[in-house]
Amino acid sequence: MSQVLLASAVRFDLLRLALAAAVILGVYAPVFPSLISEWASFPSLSHGFAIPLIAGWLIWTRRHEIERLPFTPSWSGVTVLAGGLALYIVGTWAAEPFLARISLPLTLLGAALFLAGRAIAGEVLPGIGYLLFMIPPPYLIMKPLTDQARLMDAAATAAVLPFVGVPVYRQGFVLHLPNTTLVVADVCSSIPASVALLALGAAYGYLNRRPRAIRLALILCAIPFGIASNIFRIVTTAAGAYYLGPIALDNVIHMWNGATVFMLTFGALALLDAVLRRVYRQA
Repeated sequence: MSQVLLASAVRFDLLRLALAAAVILGVYAPVFPSLISEWASFPSLSHGFAIPLIAGWLIWTRRHEIERLPFTPSWSGVTVLAGGLALYIVGTWAAEPFLARISLPLTLLGAALFLAGRAIAGEVLPGIGYLLFMIPPPYLIMKPLTDQARLMDAAATAAVLPFVGVPVYRQGFVLHLPNTTLVVADVCSSIPASVALLALGAAYGYLNRRPRAIRLALILCAIPFGIASNIFRIVTTAAGAYYLGPIALDNVIHMWNGATVFMLTFGALALLDAVLRRVYRQA
């Protein structure tokens, strides 16, 4: 009988925590339309659609651990919660969407601390923290990095294209092909997704409960794999434009480059993970 009562109490506590999260998401509802619009409007940010799903999965995988932990509400969560809401109010009043958006994970963490305590907040922290990677970085910070990445991507693409039979002449960001001219635009850069790709490596190792050495390797390889995936995407787009014409530019791989790079990187990480696990077992 006591076990049934305990299970009922745990379910009630979990329901209360889920309800608090729903209320917070409702308070932050004005933030989401513009954020989703940016994901849809800028291909390099299209990975943002995948981030909430991965964040939810990170928390879901810890559900059994969470159920075994006692709910010990902590008043320290009130400070964190108030700080997150204050940042949201300031960002909204100052018309600074970055501040308003980045306050959401802080507010969610504060609610988890206040309602459930440090132990459970620690279990949900990876999922809540992962939400940070769906937020586009400030333009003034990313613009110089993006320009450097565009030059690097264009140079690497120009070096690879002759090996697939495509003549090319590069001028900065511009790739001149015999039948068309392509520009490696801001949205074609892998920089906006780099932080999310780094988090993808961490999430992959965390979800699959890999040894620490393998998790570290996945994290360190995520960004190089992401850059290589983006260059591969640009090369295939340019080759398609040369062999097939402008129709090659009107495809999902080109239009949704952020999601494409994200998925290619995920595939590369999965392959590396398989190789490392084989080596690890043999060792």
